Amino acid sequence: MTATAPLPTLAPDAVPVAPAPPRVAWRAVLLLAGGLALVHGIASAWYGAFGDELYFVAAGRHLAWGYADQPPLVPWLAAALDHVAPGNLVVLRLPATLASAAHVVLAALLAVEMGGRRRAQLLAGAAVAISPFFLATGHLLATSTLDPVLWTLLLWLVVRWIRTGRDRLLLAAAPVLAVALFGKFLVPVLVAALAVGVLVAGPRRLLGRPALWTALVLAAASTVPTLLWQAAHGWPQLRMGAVVAGESGVTGNRWSFLPFAAWDIGLVPGLVLAGLGLWALLRSDALRPWRAVGIAALAVVAVMLAGGGRPYYVMGVAAVLVAGGAVALQDRTPSRWWSWTVSVPAFVASALVVAVLALPLGPVSWRVERGDFLAAGQVGWPSLTASTAAAYRALPPEDQAHTTVIAWSYWYASALDHYGPAAGLPPVYSGHRGFGFFGPPPDGARAAILVGPVRGADAFCRTITSLPPHRDPTANAVINGDVPLALCTPRAPWSQLWGSIVDMR
Repeated sequence: MTATAPLPTLAPDAVPVAPAPPRVAWRAVLLLAGGLALVHGIASAWYGAFGDELYFVAAGRHLAWGYADQPPLVPWLAAALDHVAPGNLVVLRLPATLASAAHVVLAALLAVEMGGRRRAQLLAGAAVAISPFFLATGHLLATSTLDPVLWTLLLWLVVRWIRTGRDRLLLAAAPVLAVALFGKFLVPVLVAALAVGVLVAGPRRLLGRPALWTALVLAAASTVPTLLWQAAHGWPQLRMGAVVAGESGVTGNRWSFLPFAAWDIGLVPGLVLAGLGLWALLRSDALRPWRAVGIAALAVVAVMLAGGGRPYYVMGVAAVLVAGGAVALQDRTPSRWWSWTVSVPAFVASALVVAVLALPLGPVSWRVERGDFLAAGQVGWPSLTASTAAAYRALPPEDQAHTTVIAWSYWYASALDHYGPAAGLPPVYSGHRGFGFFGPPPDGARAAILVGPVRGADAFCRTITSLPPHRDPTANAVINGDVPLALCTPRAPWSQLWGSIVDMR
C-alpha cells in the first residue's frame, strides 16, 4: 500500500478552500506604509484645516449621539484631539495618517490571502498608496478617509474566512461593523452586496453561520443611540441623500461617476490592477473561491451610481480589486503592449504626477487659481475671521454685548467658531445643515452680523444694514472673492425664527 501524507489538523470551525498563503513581506510592506505615513504627516502641517475638519471640531463640542449629517465618530474624535492639542493639525489628522498607512498593509494582506507572493503584495500596497483619492485626502480627518479603511478591513475578514472557515473572523467583524456604522451609514451597502455575491457565487454556508448573525446583531445594536437621536430630530440624515445627489458641481454627476471613480482608484497602475482584479475575481479559476467579492464590488458601484452617491463612496472596494489584480498578474507575463503599466517606472511616474496634482504641497495660490477644491478649503479662514471681527469691533460698545454672528454656510460658521474666540468674536451660529441643529442665538441678541449671503435673511430680518465686505480674492476659491457682511435686526426672538432659518441644502 502506498503511504500518504497525513492531513493537517484543523480547528473545529475551519473549512479551508485554498492552501496556506505565502509569507507576508512584512519589512517591505511596512516600509511602504511608513513612507506613506511620513508623506501624509508632512502634508498635514502644510496648509490649514479643511472646512469639514473645522465642522467636525465644532460638532464634537456639541456632544451628542448623532448629528444631522452623520453619526458621532469623527466629530467626537476631532473635538477630543483638538482639546488635547488645540490647533495642532498633525495631531488632529493623526488618525487619518495612521488609517492611510493601515490601508496599504491591508491591501497587501488581501493579496496574501488570495495567494499573492511578495511582488503581488507590493503591487497592491503601492497601488493603494499612490491612488489619487487616497493620496489627496489621506491626511484629512474625514469620514471619506476612515470609511474605506474599515470597508477594506471587513473585506479582509471575509476573504480570510472564505480561505480558512474560522468563525472567529466573523465575530471580529462585529466591532469593525460597529465602528464603521459609528462613522458613516454606508457600510450596510457593502454587507448587502456581499450577501448578494454569496447567494450568487457562494460559499452559501457563510450565510448560515451563527457567528455571522451574532456579529450583525451586535453591530446593529450599536447604532441604537444614534438612531434614537435621528428619530428625535426628524431623521435629518435622510434628507442629506438628496443634498449629496444634488452636489454634482463638486463631485460629478451620474454621467461622470465612473470616470471620476476610475481616476480616484489610480492614474495607471491602480486602474489597470483594479480592472484586472475585477476580471479575475469574476472569471479566473484561481480566484474562484472569492467570486462573491467581485460580484459585491459590482453591486456596490451599481447602488452608488443609481442612488446618486459620490464616486469616492466606492473606494472601500478598491484595495480588494487591486489585490486581486496583483495576484492574477503574478503567474502570467503581461502582453508587451501593456506590460509597462505595472512596471516600476510606471509606478514611480504615476506617483510623481499624482503627488504634484493631489498633495497639498507648494504655493497654495497655484492650487487655488486652478480650482483645487481640497486645497482651497484649507486656506483663507483666518482672513475671513479677521474681517468679521473688524466689523464686530466697529459696532458701538453698547451694541456689541447684544450682537451675535450668523454665517451663511456650515464651513463659514465652523471657521468663525474655531478662529473667532481669539479674534474677540461672540459665539457663532448658522442655520446651514448640521450647524443649524446646534441651536439658535440667545433671544437677548438684538442684532446679528450676517457673514455671507445668508438664506432667508430678507424674511427673518426687520432691517439689514450693509457692512464693508470681506475681500481676499487670492486666499480661497471656496470663499470666491468678496463675502458680503451685513447687520441684521431680527423680526422676532431667535428661538421663534430658528425653525425657518435651518436649511439642509
